[in-house]
Amino acid sequence: MINSNALKSRLSPQDYRKLFRRCGFDIHGQQGIEISGVLGPKELGEGSHGNFYVNLDEGWVKDWGSSGYKGDVFSVVKDTQSLDFTESIQWIVDELNLDASQLGPDSSNGSAAEPAETNSNAPSSSRLDSFRKPVVSEDQIDRWHTRLMSEASEAQTARTYLTESRGIAEEVLRAARIGLAYSPDDHRAKWWIMIPVPERRGGDPPRITALKGFAFDPDAGDWKRKDGRKIPRNSGSAALYDLVPSNPPDGPVIVCEGELDALSALSNGFNAVTGTSGARTFKEEWAQYIAGLKPTRSFGVVVAFDGDEAGQKGARDAARMLSSAEAKTRIASLPSGQDVNDVLVRDGPDVLDSLISEATPYPEANVNEKAGVRAASDNPTDSSEPELEYDPFPLQALPGPVRAYVRASARALGEEIPPAMVTVPTLSVLSGAIGDAARLKLKRSWTEPATLWTVLVAPSGSTKSPAFFHATRPVFRRESKARDEHEEALAEWKAQEEPDPQDRPVRRRFRTGDATPEAVVQILDENPRGVLLARDELGAWLGSFDRYVNGAADLQFWVEVWQGTQASRDRAGDGNTTIDAPVVPVTGTIQPGSLQEKLGEIHFDTGFAARLVLCQPPLGPKRWTEADVSQEVRDNYEQLLSRLYSTPRGEELSLTSGAKEKWVSYYNEANASLETRPEGPAKAVAAKGITHSARLALILHLCRRKTGETSSKKVDKESMTAALRVGKWLTNETFRVYQELDLDEEALPPKLRLLKLLPDKFRTKEAKEVAEEEGIPERTCQKWLGDLRDDSKLEKIRRGLYSKI
Repeated sequence: MINSNALKSRLSPQDYRKLFRRCGFDIHGQQGIEISGVLGPKELGEGSHGNFYVNLDEGWVKDWGSSGYKGDVFSVVKDTQSLDFTESIQWIVDELNLDASQLGPDSSNGSAAEPAETNSNAPSSSRLDSFRKPVVSEDQIDRWHTRLMSEASEAQTARTYLTESRGIAEEVLRAARIGLAYSPDDHRAKWWIMIPVPERRGGDPPRITALKGFAFDPDAGDWKRKDGRKIPRNSGSAALYDLVPSNPPDGPVIVCEGELDALSALSNGFNAVTGTSGARTFKEEWAQYIAGLKPTRSFGVVVAFDGDEAGQKGARDAARMLSSAEAKTRIASLPSGQDVNDVLVRDGPDVLDSLISEATPYPEANVNEKAGVRAASDNPTDSSEPELEYDPFPLQALPGPVRAYVRASARALGEEIPPAMVTVPTLSVLSGAIGDAARLKLKRSWTEPATLWTVLVAPSGSTKSPAFFHATRPVFRRESKARDEHEEALAEWKAQEEPDPQDRPVRRRFRTGDATPEAVVQILDENPRGVLLARDELGAWLGSFDRYVNGAADLQFWVEVWQGTQASRDRAGDGNTTIDAPVVPVTGTIQPGSLQEKLGEIHFDTGFAARLVLCQPPLGPKRWTEADVSQEVRDNYEQLLSRLYSTPRGEELSLTSGAKEKWVSYYNEANASLETRPEGPAKAVAAKGITHSARLALILHLCRRKTGETSSKKVDKESMTAALRVGKWLTNETFRVYQELDLDEEALPPKLRLLKLLPDKFRTKEAKEVAEEEGIPERTCQKWLGDLRDDSKLEKIRRGLYSKI
């Protein structure tokens, strides 16, 4: 009996050309491996105008015309020659004058000809998924995988290539059961890297429905190539290779064009799927399947095919099918000539993440239907740009214990809770654990502390408070323990016959909820390392600056604290207290309406507002979950915090050369972009975003050093890359909250807000009516109209009639 897989492994592009021509495909004189616009045989439903796509590399055809026929060489022979499957195999052997005795089943030498026979007779993937046998046995998959993971020289070379040159993590090689086959009698290559494709809804273990193999040359340590092309080996029809984990990371599903793209994407924390037969073979049933995946439902899908003409055309076809399956679909534009694997290996996951974030929604005509267009002079956030959408937090940029803790905490809150709800306040917690123990030295005259101010914005009744307490609970526990220890020490001190005032115990502080400058200065005087200001509701703090005559002075105090420059306070009876390097990270929650109400002109004028990192993730309905944070995850995170709190004070971390190169490139690019922005809140947020990125580099590197992920005493390239990725996300999310809540309106002086409410031409009477509706006295309105004329904002056409300039 002839083994179909053994037969197919022997077929070359020249063999496929001969067979397809014999079956009636008009490819006489047409060169190349992939041929489009081919006239096919009438038996396959072809009309008078050829629209077949023929792939001579892998031996299959697809009619892009009305018939929609698709199938491999076995299907084509069967359907054009009116043969059954067994007869079609024998027909191919006869046509090519092959020796059938060399094409029987053989499982003795571990060669690539070992898969069990599969019925490739059906062009429909759904039929294949339902009825066909495994294309290869579990025992064979295990043998290939064992060989790849062995200490043999060929295996080590193949592993090195896959892990270092292709960026595929070793744990992914193991999980995906990638193997190494030896085929000494194959005229094309002796060694093959084998990628088994399991059934998408399979059992345990799942049935292998397709097999992709690539020739490998151990001497060259690279793909074995002929005429510059890779040599693929397929068994079975095209299949969907689903690499989305059972506990998927937050983010969209990335549809890649090849197996290595998907495997390296998985290795870098992305949800990835791919077809096994190239860009032009995407199927409707795959689109339906991908649309039903959990990450797709939450974050959508991004088609990231290769950066060439064929890839982009295939991407549009795939996007059309995914959109029809009601998946929120975008198309990523990869650099010319590069694929997902190239981007990850050459530039890293942050670049791919940026390309995904910038992906174009499909179809483009539906983009930003809600986005209004307002003049830049009236709207400092320049909302003539498309309406911003929420992007998931890049969790893979976080150190391991932090990533595990915030992800587990989010899942404990509910399946639909974005991890950003816990992650963003956690960044301030890490900042507080470091305190003034270390600063980042960007150059001799520029250092930055770890201080971050984060605000979680969510309506009442949402999960904002539980998320906040998940993030801050370790700090609250430390604060309670320190309080109890202080009370005991104070009782012992008081119990002495003559307590020495100089020996009065000082309470160590980890967290405070009192935001008055006087209280903060007193805490810092006794705890120069710093303290975290954490409040579940920050509205009172933001609103407090309007209650006193010196509200602007209090705001200036907080600006100085954020900068880490000298801050002082005079207290009645106690004289002056000066803190040379104050460190007070802030985190808390606020309702959207309260933020709109409390954040006013004074906050923007002093630069205070721009220093707040705002986050308002979209929330689904709350549902009960049994998920919780495991003790191991909690302990690992607590251990990291303890190590940060115990960091000796006074360290200055400089940058490695690689980190410095990254920073300088980002700094120049960010500042160039800054110059194009109009004056206003958005420009201020973008400017502070640059500083936030530097501070994040300090925080993330210290965390990585404490967890053993790096031993570098300087901030290294990996820490800087992660920091820039997180920093860009925080800045973009703050922009999005500004746009969502129209916070830029509060940055305008009252007279400009009145002007914005008026039409381009108006009469004095109309202005007074609008002012009355806004609670503005008539006399004030009249004065403002005069001020606006003096400021060249208004032009008086004639008595009682004005025009905006």
